[in-house]
Amino acid sequence: MIKTILPIKYSILFIVFCSGMFSSCRSSEQSITEENNTPFNVVINLVSAGNQPETFRKTASSDQKNISDNEIQKFTVPLDETTDITATLSPKIENKKNPATTRAVTELEDDIRYKVAVYDSSGNFVDEKTFTYKQDDTGFQLDGNQNYTFVAYSVNSTSTVPTVSNTPRTLATDRLNNVNGDLMYFKTNMTVSSSGTNYLDIVLKHLYSQITTKLDARQVGAISLVENATIGPTNNSANLSLGTGSLTYNSSPGAVTPVTNFQTLNTEVVTSAPTLLISNTTEAARLNIGRIIVGGIPRDNYRLSNLKITPGVQYNLNLRLGPCRENVNSSGRFGLFDGNTRRFDLPPTTNLGTVFDIYTLSRSFMFIINGTRIARNEIYFDTQPYGQHRQNMRFTDGTTWGRNGIPEIYEMVGDIGIPLIRVVVNNDGVVSMFGSKTSRGELHPLELTNGNSFNNITWSRTGTNTLIVGQQNIALTYISAAVTGQRTIPCAP
Repeated sequence: MIKTILPIKYSILFIVFCSGMFSSCRSSEQSITEENNTPFNVVINLVSAGNQPETFRKTASSDQKNISDNEIQKFTVPLDETTDITATLSPKIENKKNPATTRAVTELEDDIRYKVAVYDSSGNFVDEKTFTYKQDDTGFQLDGNQNYTFVAYSVNSTSTVPTVSNTPRTLATDRLNNVNGDLMYFKTNMTVSSSGTNYLDIVLKHLYSQITTKLDARQVGAISLVENATIGPTNNSANLSLGTGSLTYNSSPGAVTPVTNFQTLNTEVVTSAPTLLISNTTEAARLNIGRIIVGGIPRDNYRLSNLKITPGVQYNLNLRLGPCRENVNSSGRFGLFDGNTRRFDLPPTTNLGTVFDIYTLSRSFMFIINGTRIARNEIYFDTQPYGQHRQNMRFTDGTTWGRNGIPEIYEMVGDIGIPLIRVVVNNDGVVSMFGSKTSRGELHPLELTNGNSFNNITWSRTGTNTLIVGQQNIALTYISAAVTGQRTIPCAP
């Protein structure tokens, strides 16, 4: 009897124990959910944002020298008669040591808003919620043992998130229209477990490209202006299919995107804000810079073409100016009066050319290099003729001194680093001139007029170059200036 009663007794105790365990297990499930501060069985976890896989092509161009393929595109393009720009376009890759890594993963800013839409196995819309990165958000309560499609999207903004406007909503028909922000997307399938909490990790993919442009003029000169920089072609916006992740671009013929906010000006290295490029791969991109001032010298209409851009990839575009150089054998500031001249002999170390800065000037001057005048006639600035002399120098925009609200040349002054007139002669003997419209003002390109023209100068890269500064004695005649040689040096890493 005891053997019979004991099993019954222990069986009753076992049932009671199991009942308690069942209750305890349910309580344990609920406590796990409560630990995540949500009563839902699907918890959303936005991990980060990543770039699309990259595909890079070999590039070439008739006016650019391609010196690399694969991931990195590299070109050398002239900026002017003295300076080249070596452009390097490379994707932002977090771990290049791992060949399996095909995209960069980046941390998002706090409070970025994103939406997650849920569809059942038939593609029917189930639910959608808006989440905020790094905040305690809700999740989803979904049927267990069912397969769902989760689609997440964002424009990398703390204030706005796109909206699906079509009805009825299905996975096949849902679209985001006219998106012009930093569009990011994620899609996955998951079978929701009927027991415990389901965690869904989301890595949003950038669907549009971003390019950060850096101008590096170390050992060349400070960059004081970057103006009217653009990259294109681009589109104003695109439409996204939530079901396929495919984009339909809204055509904008001739559209370009401004490249803005270069920081910090008046230093040798400036970097733009990231530029969003809404474009497919059917046409190579091009960068245009309307004006750049380096070392006080303005250069206009720089263009870099044939950039192969893959949608969804973030790039660094590094523009390295060269050759690196330094000033040597400077005369220091000197003055001449009454038509006198001064001679300078620059040694062979000045293999890049010379810079002639004028700080004050009466009416005209002449600069002679190795026995050749830099211009056919005396360079004359005054609006009032004197004998056979007529104003024969103007700004390339057509304005002149003494007109257009610009003072006469003798009414203005320059200073060290901010001259009134700058003459640049490179080691090919090419002459360029720049002038200011105000005292100690910004330099602008100049051109000769009224039959005057620059001569071909022979500059010795291995021997001594002889320079003579002078001016015809026309009434009150004076000039203060400085002559400086330039030579190439190895660039710092």
